[in-house]
Amino acid sequence: MATTTSTTTLEDSDLTLEVFDIPDSRIVHGKAFPLGLHPKDGAVPADIDSAVGYLENIAKTGTFRSLLSQHGVILIRGLPIKNAQDFSKFVTAFQLPQPHREVGLAGKRTTVTTNIKTANEEPPDVKFYYHSEYGRSAYFPGVLFFFSEKVPEQGGQTPLLSSLELYDRLAADLPEFLKDLSEKGIIGRQYFPAKDDPEAGHIGWNWKDSYGFEIKDGDSLEVQREKVEAVLRDTLQAKAEWQPNGALHVLQHLPAIRRIGSTGKPTFFNGFAGVYGRGRDNNALEPPYRGKDEKYHLPTTYGDGTPIPVEFQERLLEISDDIGFLTPWQPGDVALIDNFTVQHARTPWKGDRSLLVSLWDGHEKFVPL
Repeated sequence: MATTTSTTTLEDSDLTLEVFDIPDSRIVHGKAFPLGLHPKDGAVPADIDSAVGYLENIAKTGTFRSLLSQHGVILIRGLPIKNAQDFSKFVTAFQLPQPHREVGLAGKRTTVTTNIKTANEEPPDVKFYYHSEYGRSAYFPGVLFFFSEKVPEQGGQTPLLSSLELYDRLAADLPEFLKDLSEKGIIGRQYFPAKDDPEAGHIGWNWKDSYGFEIKDGDSLEVQREKVEAVLRDTLQAKAEWQPNGALHVLQHLPAIRRIGSTGKPTFFNGFAGVYGRGRDNNALEPPYRGKDEKYHLPTTYGDGTPIPVEFQERLLEISDDIGFLTPWQPGDVALIDNFTVQHARTPWKGDRSLLVSLWDGHEKFVPL
């Protein structure tokens, strides 16, 4: 039977996980961010199957769910997780509702095993800015698992921040900006080339693979587009704008600030800072928004269509870096991340890195502000 003490010790009859200190961790709303757990006294289970059995017993009590809600991130270290197959077994132990089906994939990922993919495969010198996973969508996962299979020689730490803390900082430093985001919402725009366009190979995604789940061989272009539009409308509440070159612009009118159902806390849930940062870095802030990386970085606007001031977005990036935490990966580490309350990013690296990801629907929900 799992228990939680004042020192956050989790145990069943065969395994005890206890807190360990993570250098440079933060305190957010009175809780450690992230929370680090490892086997007590180095008593590591003999194999992944044994570890999964122990974790399932603990998960059945709701303890992991509670800790994730409180801390936002749990970094688990010291369990016998060596490869994608082990990681696949590990993620099932947490009794989450179901794997998340990715609709609207706009990143380079490779499926490794069932429910396990590589993290984004863009070149290692490309920086990603903070974002909520699928934060530009009305359909998103609740929990992310990152598995550090191989650590690079230099860099490659995964930046994390509490979107609850980010909301607090914006309320203090940029109240006008926060008010506009809360009242107007945002319109996100994404570019998807046609699958047969050579551009799709360079970009790494296309509208047929990202949205065309119902397309069948022999469907006319008109029918294909109708099926894509149905997915956008019914699953994402999004709008399709077809371009003269056969590409698709996906427009999504969304809130930028949400409220957590279980706690009532407001959270900064979106992905537009990352869109702005990548666009700025690639000199793509002006029409036609095509950058030096030969990709389109369509801007996010306020929900009324007006531009989001550059000075606000620059300050948002500064605050994000100020409150961010760099995950000090070791081989075999796994981070459980509450997507509702935590944003993540990517630092460049040198050397060989393997970071795997698994996306799951969670138990949390958003409620109206």
